[in-house]
Amino acid sequence: MGVLPKINFAVRQLRKCSMTATSSVSSSDPSLASSAFVQDHVRQMQNDIMEQLIPQDASGRMTHYYFQQGGKMLRPTVSLLMGNACNSAMNRSIPEEQIAIPISERSAISSHLIVCQNQYKIGMIAEMIHTASLVHDDVIDEANTRRGSASVNAVWGNKMSVLVGDFILARATQILCSIGKPNVIAVMASIIEDLVLGEFMQMSVTPSEATPSQRMVAYIEKTHRKTASLFASSCRSTAILADSSNSNLHQTAYEYGRNLGIAFQLADDLLDFIATSDEMGKPVAADLKLGLATAPVLYACEQYPELTTMLLRKFKHEGDAERARDIVMNSDGMDKTRQLIDAYSQKAVEMASSLPNRNESTEQLIKLALSQTDRKF
Repeated sequence: MGVLPKINFAVRQLRKCSMTATSSVSSSDPSLASSAFVQDHVRQMQNDIMEQLIPQDASGRMTHYYFQQGGKMLRPTVSLLMGNACNSAMNRSIPEEQIAIPISERSAISSHLIVCQNQYKIGMIAEMIHTASLVHDDVIDEANTRRGSASVNAVWGNKMSVLVGDFILARATQILCSIGKPNVIAVMASIIEDLVLGEFMQMSVTPSEATPSQRMVAYIEKTHRKTASLFASSCRSTAILADSSNSNLHQTAYEYGRNLGIAFQLADDLLDFIATSDEMGKPVAADLKLGLATAPVLYACEQYPELTTMLLRKFKHEGDAERARDIVMNSDGMDKTRQLIDAYSQKAVEMASSLPNRNESTEQLIKLALSQTDRKF
């Protein structure tokens, strides 16, 4: 079997993992309160991404493999909501032929979500970049599982996984170029740079002389690059497409995405300690076992100096990860992380609330931000 057919099949199976969850997600999850409002767009987006990733002439098969359901499609959801909120803020009227999905083809609940075709493409690009980054992360981390199933690299090896991630990024770049807006292309391209720089930061050795506050500043910067930048730049791009000259609107959208993204990652940090492996789709305390110091750990270091010693050696000694988890669970690191999540969530709420002509999308953006404090998975 040639390389391209293998990549095509690998991508197909990967998309099964990340796309099928939307149609069956529980409405009781507060972080997905907006799912019904955007469901028609997300469903169509899933199909459109598949068309981009699976060429019509693809042939050959790899070993039959099933991924469990996963992926909330949160990043395109935020992009769609922000695009519609910015259109409303600017009283932008979109000609019918430029609307992403004709209203006649949608359910009543989503009939008020109006975005142009280019704003819709931003959502596609965001999800594709995110998916590619997960594939590459699993190679770097030598991860065996992703969302409760064996990771792509565990099944097909690192070489094929790198190619799959690169292939997704290549297709995302083609869609980005089709937008034809240099300022939007520059903003979205910066996401990939941030992802790489964030990974460099995560892999670097923490200086032994760094203070707890310095480590936290570095951690938030790394979190911005690896997670929040995608939210922030996608939001900025949809705002630019709503009104290219309104820099205040662009910055407001960016700050919403940045603060939501940081809150989202901090919530993940917390869940790594308190959620079950089934809920998270990965082993409990997986970050510690990878040698990563997240917010709860950094806060706990202020109380327990021995934790700093383990952090500097990246929890490599036998029993380090288990001992570190016990320390964190008995520290105030968990509560301080919750407070930090709430602080970033409130900043995101402030940004969304400041948009004029608030509509249903604005309200859903606010709900998404507020839901991060109590997110269960």
